Amino acid sequence: MLLNFKHSSNNKTTFTLKRSLDHVWNVNEWRRDIEERINANNEKWILMATSGACHPALNIAKQHKEKVSGLFLMCPGTGLDMSFVDTIQPGALKYLMKTGSIKYPPSKHGHPALLNIECLQDFLKTSICNSPEKTIDITCPVLIVHGEDDNFQIVPIENSNKLMQRIASTCKDFYRIPGVDHYFDLDEQVLKRLEKLMDTIRDNQQPQNIRAKI
Repeated sequence: MLLNFKHSSNNKTTFTLKRSLDHVWNVNEWRRDIEERINANNEKWILMATSGACHPALNIAKQHKEKVSGLFLMCPGTGLDMSFVDTIQPGALKYLMKTGSIKYPPSKHGHPALLNIECLQDFLKTSICNSPEKTIDITCPVLIVHGEDDNFQIVPIENSNKLMQRIASTCKDFYRIPGVDHYFDLDEQVLKRLEKLMDTIRDNQQPQNIRAKI
């Protein structure tokens, strides 16, 4: 699921939810949605994403450097293979290979999705961590937070550590959150690091409008 939010001039926040079991999910639809929005004006954006939504956020930060001021990523779904579908629904991969598609159950606070073999292969093929380059050409400030107990749930925390090491940015912070798994609330330490990220972004920018998108 993709959750978009933006602040209007009257300080209200507009939310848009996108979900459907009527068509097969594809991560590149998320990427195209973000690209369409950030290219609609001259504003710069801070991309905030969690889990699988970090996939398009990372690719856009690499491909549209002039539009992205910073990244805040929570338990990014990177460094995975096809077997990750078994983490939420045991036996899902075997069923997928047999039938060609599955209804992937909702994660915490999430929504179900219709998956097939092709969309998962596309997800892995276009994952920024599967690129052959040793260094990922993302230069904006980056904050990644990951629950230490996620190792045996969905995305191993070491995946985020490897991702952070490959990102080219000279301003990056990786925080391992103790005692939480793939799902967590933003605690005081995370908020402090997020505020530091925002301060850095503000220092880097000339006075202009900056928007945030998850």
